[in-house]
Amino acid sequence: MDIRQIEALVKEAVRDADLHAAQIPAIDLYVDQITSLTSDKLKEGAERFHDRVLTKTMINNYSKDGLISPIKGKKYSKDQILQMLLVYSLKNTLSIGEIKRILQNIYALPSYDGKMLEDTYERFLSIKENERGEVWEMLQEFIKKNELDIADDAGFFTMILGLASISAYIKNVVQALLEARYPDLNAEKERVEQEKKDETKRRKEEKKEEKKAAKAKEENTAVESELQA
Repeated sequence: MDIRQIEALVKEAVRDADLHAAQIPAIDLYVDQITSLTSDKLKEGAERFHDRVLTKTMINNYSKDGLISPIKGKKYSKDQILQMLLVYSLKNTLSIGEIKRILQNIYALPSYDGKMLEDTYERFLSIKENERGEVWEMLQEFIKKNELDIADDAGFFTMILGLASISAYIKNVVQALLEARYPDLNAEKERVEQEKKDETKRRKEEKKEEKKAAKAKEENTAVESELQA
């Protein structure tokens, strides 16, 4: 595999198609209309993205889990569709619990409204577009900096390992930033409760050991008394 083949693969691997806010109808849509809209958009991108559709089950779960604003009736508004698309984008990096935590904090902001959501979403897509165009240049710099011979199997394997570690680090950074800004209060509560349980268990074990020691001492005293008699 030469450098030109890798370049083609890299550029194709990041060629997904984003649904812009202006392409979403202003009227409320049924679930089937939403899945059809997003599926058609995916087909404009690389083939690897064609089967990564936003499904009816996913949308229903997003609604049940409180990841999008409460639905009224059977149709979803443009704002709710944008919320779905943000969840869909985040789910490859964050857990549903983490996504819920960040979005619920955003939804609770006094400044949050449909305009803020749309502006943020479009800025996010703009960043994606810029990064999409720079991925190959970044990879070239990575290969050069680490003096990797990607034509060699060992060099290619080393490149894969290095890129995988970068991906893991970035995910860890995202999670650390999220935890610092929007801590998981439920997790902290569970941690405190677990510490209390552990402390109670430790005290019970200590009392048990104390009783065993006291009993052993009594038995030894009784034996000594008998021997002296």
